[in-house]
Amino acid sequence: MAIVIVLAALAILGGVVVVAMGRGGELARERPADPALTDFRTWSDVASYRPPPALLGYHAGATEYALAEVARAIAERDAEIDLLRRRLAAVQLASGAQWQTSGAVEQGPAE
Repeated sequence: MAIVIVLAALAILGGVVVVAMGRGGELARERPADPALTDFRTWSDVASYRPPPALLGYHAGATEYALAEVARAIAERDAEIDLLRRRLAAVQLASGAQWQTSGAVEQGPAE
């Protein structure tokens, strides 16, 4: 008798797990679409992102994809910052050379 109760409990638990994982037919929740690169433009976008839940924790595939998109957005931003810093350094170097050649005025002896 106890074995029948244990088997019934395992069957019910197995059914709950299957439904919770989204394989329960019409009761299944649709998995949200993976985030796009445009979803992570600001720090608040990254902070507010919540990966879709799974039975134990978060959906691993969606979480890895989101982290890859965040890494790609940061890499693009870092490359843009590096390019802008190099352009700024070149402009500062050019304007410094012009200032030294055009700003040199001969002064007479101090009285």
